[in-house]
Amino acid sequence: MASGSSLTLTTPGSLTEGEKLSFHWTTDATDAKNWVGIYDGTRQPGTGSSLLWQYTPGASGDLTLDTSALTGGPYTAYLLAKDGYGILAQSAPFSFQPKPAVTPPHSAVDALTSTQVAPGGAVSVKLGGLWSRPAGNPAGSATFRRVGASSWLNVAADGTVTGTAPSSPLSRPAVLTVAVKDSTGATDTVTVQVPVVDPKAQAKQTLKVASWNLWDAGTHSTDALEKQLRVILVEGLDVLALQETAGTNATLLADALGWYAYQSPGSVGLLSRYPLTAVTPVTAALPAAGATVQLPGGRSVRVWAAHLDENSYGPYAFQDGQSAAQVTAAESASLRYQQTQALLAAMKADLAGKVPVILAGELSSPSHLDWTVAARGTQLNWPVTEALQAAGLTDAFREDHPDPARIPGNTWSPIRKVRGSKPEPQDRIDYVQYSGRLELVEAHTLVTGWPAADPNSSANGWPSDTAAAVATFTL
Repeated sequence: MASGSSLTLTTPGSLTEGEKLSFHWTTDATDAKNWVGIYDGTRQPGTGSSLLWQYTPGASGDLTLDTSALTGGPYTAYLLAKDGYGILAQSAPFSFQPKPAVTPPHSAVDALTSTQVAPGGAVSVKLGGLWSRPAGNPAGSATFRRVGASSWLNVAADGTVTGTAPSSPLSRPAVLTVAVKDSTGATDTVTVQVPVVDPKAQAKQTLKVASWNLWDAGTHSTDALEKQLRVILVEGLDVLALQETAGTNATLLADALGWYAYQSPGSVGLLSRYPLTAVTPVTAALPAAGATVQLPGGRSVRVWAAHLDENSYGPYAFQDGQSAAQVTAAESASLRYQQTQALLAAMKADLAGKVPVILAGELSSPSHLDWTVAARGTQLNWPVTEALQAAGLTDAFREDHPDPARIPGNTWSPIRKVRGSKPEPQDRIDYVQYSGRLELVEAHTLVTGWPAADPNSSANGWPSDTAAAVATFTL
């Protein structure tokens, strides 16, 4: 190689299949027929043809090669002399990462069950908001049409399902199958089940409630809104207390589902398949909101959503060497505890009333019911959860799973496993708690799939760094 020549790949970062590559060359052996060629593997110029090439007249310059036909690697670029194979300089070897597959437009779910409708009642289900166009797809629009259904169900081209239910209850849900075609050519089908039930004849109403932190409104996850919609519909959730909504996500989800929402300007949101009334909004002093959920048959339940202050997180202090007494004292003096007192003051009338009450939220504190000697080796009486229990609220998860040593129920965190040089403390800081005439059917924590740990979590099917707390009630 000529000592006065160089060839450098100037395209920054990792290389992806189909990407054009730029090089810079210099040489003191100029010739109008000098050229750059790319060879695969360890193959040298003169042993077969180059894969790509371009003349490089002059003492220096830049060139761009279209490498759309190249995959994998490694490859090496050579600066060659006078239309021959004398090597003046060569680049470092380089390779291509596979081009990401482009997922075609599709429905977020293949099937869903609508909110029940009373005999003779009107049906309205929105499917248009469930049509997903993942990143990398061109703009387009979807058209919906009925391909099979109970005769009284129809779907408009925009995906709105309508109909008037029969005058008598149905023993099984009515079924509508909808075909969807995107203007880009993608197709899919969605099956909608519509229960026709007389709510006044039902002995009990079932309600499935969740508290879910959306982790900065899903901004750390690819196609987050689709994943959020899928979780809600597949898991059959009825009411969600949301945190980290960025002042938007409760409304976005409600618009896509055709549901109801309260959206605060900040973190807290309420999402419900049933109407919300008598909303108590968040305030500067209290990051919590309440609303009455109007259920079929004239029933109702009062639901509060909360996201208490996360600063001075107690498990970190304990891990860093503070004693149980020191941690308890700090918790009692924390903003988080002040917010708990404000929350209980705001809920006081509800807790004393006849309408059942549910509190769902991220309390940013472990539970005194979890930190027992048997489970943790230390008894730690966390003030936040003690105050809620003293006010008459029951922790749904711990009622259903009374042994914290056997079933800890951690919600923080399915993807955060390391805190600096230490393991990330794992704890249950998200809750569904309740009071009044509610019967707990079951409670669990929810994470779908097998999420990869942060920072490799963006492709996870579960679009959050926090597990949801879920509880099902009858009333």
